[in-house]
Amino acid sequence: MQSVPVLREELDLLPGPVLPDGQPSWTLHDPMRNLFFRIDWPSFRLLRHWDEKDPARVAELASTGTTLTLDEHDVAELAQFLVNNQLVRPETGADASRKLAEKLQAMQGSLWTWLLHHYLFFRIPLLRPDRWLERYLPVARSLQSQTFALITLAALLLGLFQVVRQWDVFVAQLVDVFNLDGLLAYALALVFVKVFHELGHAFTAKRFGCRVPSMGVAFVVLWPMAYTDTNEVWRLTNARQRLLVASAGIVTELGIAAWATLAWALLPDGGLRSAAFVLATTSWVTTLLINASPFMRFDGYFILSDALDAPNLHERCFALARWKLREWLFGIGEDPPEIAPAPRMRWMIGFAWVTWIYRLV
Repeated sequence: MQSVPVLREELDLLPGPVLPDGQPSWTLHDPMRNLFFRIDWPSFRLLRHWDEKDPARVAELASTGTTLTLDEHDVAELAQFLVNNQLVRPETGADASRKLAEKLQAMQGSLWTWLLHHYLFFRIPLLRPDRWLERYLPVARSLQSQTFALITLAALLLGLFQVVRQWDVFVAQLVDVFNLDGLLAYALALVFVKVFHELGHAFTAKRFGCRVPSMGVAFVVLWPMAYTDTNEVWRLTNARQRLLVASAGIVTELGIAAWATLAWALLPDGGLRSAAFVLATTSWVTTLLINASPFMRFDGYFILSDALDAPNLHERCFALARWKLREWLFGIGEDPPEIAPAPRMRWMIGFAWVTWIYRLV
């Protein structure tokens, strides 16, 4: 490599959290695609001197005054990362447009190729809610206050107490809704709950100063679900704030479940009580059995990732598990895709296998 590739001018470099090994980190933001890339201290040092263009000079200046010993190989690896993630200026010249078109065609492929690679998960944005969220943020703040949380907890305890007292009635009503009308009611309740679930994420992200560029429908194995783009939480250096954004959907559903359970317990028989029952059971089931699971890319996964401060947890665990499997079978002797303490590596490999088995079943 005679010269390093030129970075795109619109990229932002933001401070990041302290990594588990104690070194500082930074976040590289691509505003055009709203993507965030966490980089470590050596990469940051190299980028500080990227304008020198000569790889040897960049490595020399990046190492000066530090304990680092960087060379052209480190510069080449960082350059390859930047190119692979489209963070550099496109090439210029007569063939530049043709190469870009060929690259786009290779990425998109045919319709059948796209379906083969994306049937597990793809998204369709429908709304740009940022201004609307800003307008109603004061209302959301009151619902996210500690006072309202304590009132909701009291409602939950009272509702559960009443459910235990009326357990026979509760079970009988659960059996009665297993018909066509009941399934339709559950479908409508699910839509209602998921909209508020996503609003919980959106308002919490907005409360911490993040932009929410889009909301829409995501298809998970062709099953439609609401989604909210909260990628901007990677701007936050406070791990607790990111954790609150990730858990806001589950907390919102639990709040709906608490109030709906209390409403079922206190309302007289009739349509409103039936609606409260459907809303309560829908919220409890989707929260505890689906959203809390860390084995799919639902809230439980993002909560676990933020709690461990491990971005791209699935991909990293899968890469380690594949590496370990190759070593067991063939003894190739390759270096692992990432270095971590032995207990953590064993946990990541085990987590990958459990996730694979869960998804298979």
